[in-house]
Amino acid sequence: MNRWVCILFILGSMGIQSGFSQDSSPKISVNIPSIQQEATSIWRTINDIEFLEKLGYQIALPKHSTIDSLISKSRAGNFGNEDFPTIYQLLESGIYDIQDYQSAFRKVIEEETLLNEMIKEIYDSKDSWDWDFTFYKSYPVVFTLYGTGGSYDPNSGRVTLFTTTGGKFKQYSNPANTIIHEIVHLGMEKSIVQKHQLSHELKERIVDKFVYLMFLDRLPDYKIQNMGEQRIDDHLQKRADLEKLEYSLKILKE
Repeated sequence: MNRWVCILFILGSMGIQSGFSQDSSPKISVNIPSIQQEATSIWRTINDIEFLEKLGYQIALPKHSTIDSLISKSRAGNFGNEDFPTIYQLLESGIYDIQDYQSAFRKVIEEETLLNEMIKEIYDSKDSWDWDFTFYKSYPVVFTLYGTGGSYDPNSGRVTLFTTTGGKFKQYSNPANTIIHEIVHLGMEKSIVQKHQLSHELKERIVDKFVYLMFLDRLPDYKIQNMGEQRIDDHLQKRADLEKLEYSLKILKE
């Protein structure tokens, strides 16, 4: 392992936060995944394989006969926690390589300042809204070579970002688009999604509209997904409409 890769590994394992400032808004930290984390990503993807395929997600998993057999178990309804050690051992046998994440790591570090600025903008805007945006102490960004484009964990504030060994990301060349999308999911999960029992499609539409209205000037290539439920669009036409999201959802239910 050369000196640069070694430094990246150490910083990634620790979860770095550069650009220290005095403001109280949370920051992202960038992390190289462990074998345990990658095994968890694969397990969750296989566990939800039919749901993900139904929604049209592109799914990445290791090309291996063991994985194929586990997918078959999942589709038959026989997949469970007892299959996790099999996945872990498969990665440990040589599939997992820490150098596979270095290119993606460097690209996210390049966008760290932008991401922290957008988080701060959300933080500074929250008092004008009629709903609560949930903030976390920090947002660990962890890479994965498996699964879909991105995911979020409401229990920890962690964002999992799909990449390739060449440092490419799904949908966007700039990973900031996906990361801020997942951070907004975290902020809305309790006060909006769970409170109003939103469908997956409506949830995605609201998150997309939020990011688009808040940050189009910073993320000019951000795209609103076709899968989203569009009936909220009339209520989210401009940035000021985000202030009354709670009210708009109540109107939508009537």
